[in-house]
Amino acid sequence: MRLFRLVIIFFLFLFVANITCAQSSKIISEKFILETKLHYGFVISHHINMVHLTTGHFPAFEINFGKQTHGEKTWHELYKYPVMGICYWTADLANPDVLGNAHALYPYLNFHLYQSDIFSLNYRFGTGLGYLTKKFDRLNNYKNIAIGSHLNVTINMFYEFKWKLMKIFFVSGGIGITHFSNGSFKMPNPGINIPTVNLGLAYIFPTEIKKIIPYDSVLCKDKRKIEIQSFLSGGIKEIYPTNGDTYGAFSLSTGFIKPLSLKRKISAGLDLFLEYSNIRTLKRNEIEVKHSYEIIRPGIYIGHQFEFSRLSFVTQVGFYLYAKDKSDGPVYSRLALRYKCNKKILINLALKTHFAKADFVEWGIGYIIK
Repeated sequence: MRLFRLVIIFFLFLFVANITCAQSSKIISEKFILETKLHYGFVISHHINMVHLTTGHFPAFEINFGKQTHGEKTWHELYKYPVMGICYWTADLANPDVLGNAHALYPYLNFHLYQSDIFSLNYRFGTGLGYLTKKFDRLNNYKNIAIGSHLNVTINMFYEFKWKLMKIFFVSGGIGITHFSNGSFKMPNPGINIPTVNLGLAYIFPTEIKKIIPYDSVLCKDKRKIEIQSFLSGGIKEIYPTNGDTYGAFSLSTGFIKPLSLKRKISAGLDLFLEYSNIRTLKRNEIEVKHSYEIIRPGIYIGHQFEFSRLSFVTQVGFYLYAKDKSDGPVYSRLALRYKCNKKILINLALKTHFAKADFVEWGIGYIIK
């Protein structure tokens, strides 16, 4: 998981560093894109006890359908008119008896980091549902210590170079990674990480519809004031041993949100976590727990978020101020998608982790105070 964490940080760093505000007028055609890609990769043995899962390299195949954005929403211009689409990805993981096959279906955004008439450098990020045909079973598949459930969350990201062959055909090549995990809903859950290289062929459906985007039509500055957002979330988690009990996990989070621009915000705040699995962990370590409030873990965090109209992509890093159960260490992190239903109410879906080890998935609702 350390390797995967470093890859994530590297991709996000380059992603943040390269996207800038639109500053010039241009004509954007309304394009629909059908694309196929052939990937080639392997399963990373990111734990020493997972070495037996990597038995060789294997191909993967995807087909995706996308649409070129052209300015209906403010964020289209802010992010240089990315392609929005949906992708189906599948692979035989070169270990049919233990890992089986992987399938994924997810929406994605493909951002243009550099673009000319015949060449572009792009970054694609997508997340959705994954299905693995083989999972851990203590009797029939005890060697699969990577995944404890068929249904998982998948994350896919890569960089690609794309060249124009003719008016309606493009070829591409890239490098990226695909991740499967269930967020500790069912153990075991180290996750499956698959780095790949890929080659692709895209067909652009001909169209005569064009949109003229005026010069500097969107300001880069966001003059809105600081707001307060508060979230109440909950989920369930399982801890070792596998096929054991599941426990409730809850969080209360309140933070101050400061806009940096129309597409970026920073935040800082306070978290309170109540995870009943900590009682079991403490008792295993022969530490007495008299009241459930003893397992409450307060923490402080800082964060960053990208804005896509009503949708926000949030990353946070926090530090526990107190923890009776110290087995997870002092630092936690959070990846979240938050959707603004109206001016006051948000929906929250987040993954809380400890150094890329999933803790639990937070499902919640939030309230905005301005």
